[in-house]
Amino acid sequence: MSKVKSILIIGGSGFVGTNLALRLRDAHKVFMTYNTHRIAIPGVTCIPLQLDAREFLKRVAFNIQPDIVIFTAGGLNVEWSEQNKRQAETVHVAGTANVVNVFDILQPKLIYLSSCYSFDGAKGNYHESDVALPSTALGRAKLGGENFVRSKSLNYVVVRSSPLLGRSNPLNPSFLDLLRIMLDRGKTVELSHYEYHSFSSIYGLTELFETIVESGIKNKVLHYSGLTKLTYYELGILFAERFGYDKKLILPKKDRSREGTSSENKIEDYSLNSTHISQTLKFKPLLVEECFDLIEQKLITAF
Repeated sequence: MSKVKSILIIGGSGFVGTNLALRLRDAHKVFMTYNTHRIAIPGVTCIPLQLDAREFLKRVAFNIQPDIVIFTAGGLNVEWSEQNKRQAETVHVAGTANVVNVFDILQPKLIYLSSCYSFDGAKGNYHESDVALPSTALGRAKLGGENFVRSKSLNYVVVRSSPLLGRSNPLNPSFLDLLRIMLDRGKTVELSHYEYHSFSSIYGLTELFETIVESGIKNKVLHYSGLTKLTYYELGILFAERFGYDKKLILPKKDRSREGTSSENKIEDYSLNSTHISQTLKFKPLLVEECFDLIEQKLITAF
């Protein structure tokens, strides 16, 4: 039986954070922070926190003295990050630096959630050993956070994830939550067809994090992804077909900035290769249809 650990989730009110809290709360003592939206999860202690409030962060650190700190703050929304570049950098780089520096004296294991956008999208099927050269604001911010973690922490795991499929909480709905709401209302949805992603399940990601929490894995960069490579538009069509919606409501989103340029028909490929975790951790990557199976089982949530 594994030892009960004290776990602090930074950014616990988001899509990933709440699913992690639900996964880990039965076996461990879980604390999670939130910025503006408090999410009540039985068995989990919620703490208000702004990442630039160093003195309060120190109080949190020494009161909890966590064995594990998981950084999921700021979300992984590429469009928001492009529109709010300074804020994205503040959360993912400066916020990460504050957490690492404050907790340094306690030396917890630090698990940092990064993104497939750490790469430039030029070739896809990225391995952990490939050079990260981000071309988006989110990618640059997440890579900045990665680099700080890897240079300052003595016990870290960086997990770069493809876009995640699953249910979230009512205050911070996931991409599929929003898609389902729009389709329920019979409204059209425009989705990008300019990027390939190896979409995977939030429930598989939380299982991976649980494995990292309960193992001796340290000082590694890991890729988490699925087996099906799709654009958001293609994913929307498959989702509509699987769950009985009118797929004609799914439309390809036009990118006016591309029209008349050499990149008008170019599709970036941000897919990740998760062979390493599959072989070393006996972790099974999923097809998108298997992700839908898991979502179907989670239609009634814990919130």
